[in-house]
Amino acid sequence: MRTFGFRIVLSGLTQASEGLAHALYEAGCTDTSLRSCKGVVSVRFRRESDSLDTAMLDARDQVETAGYRVERIELDGSQLDALASDCGATMSIQHWR
Repeated sequence: MRTFGFRIVLSGLTQASEGLAHALYEAGCTDTSLRSCKGVVSVRFRRESDSLDTAMLDARDQVETAGYRVERIELDGSQLDALASDCGATMSIQHWR
């Protein structure tokens, strides 16, 4: 098994709360940390799994089981580097404002 890093951005929330943290934990999200910044709430995962797809799909299902909607899933920069290394390629990411 490998550890995969990604975050799920939640839809319809502007602030993280203790209730959100408890609901996620009860749904099985025990490998997470919550963040809210500028009205965007996200859940960061460090998930052990056989594959990235499985890790992300399981996390999405747990978030939805807790009663929240997923807006999008984003990979950590370090995860992108690891994937590129696995493929024997170099990936370059630029963020434009």
